[in-house]
Amino acid sequence: LQVPVIACSQLSREPEKRVDHRPQLADLRESGGIEQDSDLVLFIYRERFYNDNVAEDRRNIAEIIIAKHRNGPTGKLELLFIDEQTKFANLDRARGR
Repeated sequence: LQVPVIACSQLSREPEKRVDHRPQLADLRESGGIEQDSDLVLFIYRERFYNDNVAEDRRNIAEIIIAKHRNGPTGKLELLFIDEQTKFANLDRARGR
């Protein structure tokens, strides 16, 4: 069928217990099936959500964590989070590059 399916899942409270609060695959609440069957799992992490004392140049940074990618690499990338619009933007474009 070639139809993408996007499924959202609630996380357990485990990230709140960790020092850095970054979510991990095991944090998907009661959804081992999602973890197992998905081709791609992404998490959004914003340090400012947990810490108001974030450095000024990091206050609007959102980290996209590619926790699982069946057909490619995992890793992290950063986007600009525009809080007033609840919008994400490419950092290069936002900085005028």
